[in-house]
Amino acid sequence: METGKTSRYFKYAIGEIILVVIGILIALQVSNWNDERKQAQLLNSYYTKLHGEVNQNIAKAQRFIALEDTLIEQQRRTLQILNSKNEDDIPELKENIGAVATAWYNDFSFVIFDEFLQKGLVTKIKDQNLKQNFQDVKLELLNIEGNDDYVETQYNTLIEPFFAKHINYSNNAMKYYRKYLVEGGPKTDFNAMFNSMELWNITTLKLESTSNVKKRLELFLNLLEDLKENLNKQTEP
Repeated sequence: METGKTSRYFKYAIGEIILVVIGILIALQVSNWNDERKQAQLLNSYYTKLHGEVNQNIAKAQRFIALEDTLIEQQRRTLQILNSKNEDDIPELKENIGAVATAWYNDFSFVIFDEFLQKGLVTKIKDQNLKQNFQDVKLELLNIEGNDDYVETQYNTLIEPFFAKHINYSNNAMKYYRKYLVEGGPKTDFNAMFNSMELWNITTLKLESTSNVKKRLELFLNLLEDLKENLNKQTEP
């Protein structure tokens, strides 16, 4: 101040402040770039693992659909024979009626998918189609679980009690299960079954629930294939 250099010192101080601020902004930007790079690497790592998991579950869905097709075919044939009341078809009825008393559950495995959701990584996805894929698959998994619960309840409360009273299950189970059972015991009166309203309705209701399961699985398969396609886009070089 004594030498009249105050303005020079102020300019120098302001310049120093500006340099410090610029340095801080650059450091923050570099930190953000590093965070984004690490986040992108984490997502890409998950995308690769998810791709393998989705592939495994696509194969499962295809297999489950084929199994449901087998049940549907045999349940339809059971109804056709019951409707015809043709005694000559009783041997074929014995081969098909076991499908009415068969319930399969869909044991999909989504360990990595669930971990991805639990870590909240869906919110980090920038691709809206991929983000929607995750939401759709999550919702459809809940729908499939609900269907499985219905099938189990239907079997326990409606189908199994009827078979226990009226049909010799060990002699009329599906061929795959029959080899583990002891054949014999009282004979089933299939002539009486031709006029059983209860069996007709049980088989019809079972066909309805099996068809619903197949429809859900087909929808789920389509969702998994969409998810796989969008995961591919994220990991393409």
